Amino acid sequence: MLTRRHALLSTLAAPLFGRKQSLKKGRVPAGLWPVMLTPFRLDQSIDWPALDALTDWYLANGADGLFACCQSSEVWDLTEAERLEVTARVVKRAGRTPVVAGGLPGFAVAPVGEFVKRLQDCGAVAAVLTTGQITEKNDPDSLWRERVEAILAVAPEMPFGLYEAPRPYKRLLSPETMSWAGRTGRFVFHKDTTCELDAVLAKVKAVQGTPVGIFNAHVPILVDSIRGGGHGFSGIAANAYPNIVAHAVDQASKKGPEADRVQKFLTESELILNVRYPLSAKLMAGWAGQPIQPVCRRKVVDLTPEQMQRLRGLRAAADQVLS
Repeated sequence: MLTRRHALLSTLAAPLFGRKQSLKKGRVPAGLWPVMLTPFRLDQSIDWPALDALTDWYLANGADGLFACCQSSEVWDLTEAERLEVTARVVKRAGRTPVVAGGLPGFAVAPVGEFVKRLQDCGAVAAVLTTGQITEKNDPDSLWRERVEAILAVAPEMPFGLYEAPRPYKRLLSPETMSWAGRTGRFVFHKDTTCELDAVLAKVKAVQGTPVGIFNAHVPILVDSIRGGGHGFSGIAANAYPNIVAHAVDQASKKGPEADRVQKFLTESELILNVRYPLSAKLMAGWAGQPIQPVCRRKVVDLTPEQMQRLRGLRAAADQVLS
């Protein structure tokens, strides 16, 4: 199993540091940013020791930052109080590794502003706006920017991130909107779900010279997006085999066949991992030795015996990729 030295040191040191996190030169680090799972007990209460163990697992296997309270976290099935408590717990455990967090309550300025301030108190380095929460699907970009500007104004000291999440609907941001976001100087993280290499690279070009880091979420273009100037990866594969994804990210900018070999595995495996997600990822993490139960608050249909067999086969194959 690949374990990068800086990640291991961060894990060992994490309990020694408090909630203070800061951005170096106003930017988040490039690399791997897992979209974190939330472990639940059988009664669907949050399993806090398992969350600590999961945080350690991501860090020990190459995470450069963590995205807490995202859709993989089943964030909309967490209460607002739970979102804040999860963020604080992950920040404390992660030590100096930066944590961004989502789960903001819509776009109304007063409640969002209050929630962002509380996220800041929890130690998150950025509050992540879900792009589809700001306006209705057919509303113009001008209205979207106007509402975002109002949110920025009530939380002037907090950096922000953007997440093109599938719920409540998937609002993809244009290069022009990304350029605007970069020029504000307030955005440091963008999880991109465009799923098209040319579109991702257009956004990378649009934010050049600004603090925005573009983190592609579509695993089939992981290597090419980084080779084209993208800042890293933030997708579901890191919940099943973070060491492999970290290795792909590390190798992406290097010449040679290794990055392409690992990319081929990740692309082929994603079709299996996507079935009944995030249940599938919780099973994969559990089989990798993490104390996480195959329990979700989000309604997920159980895997069929055939799907379970393919998932077990994927776990066995993943364990051999870097051996």
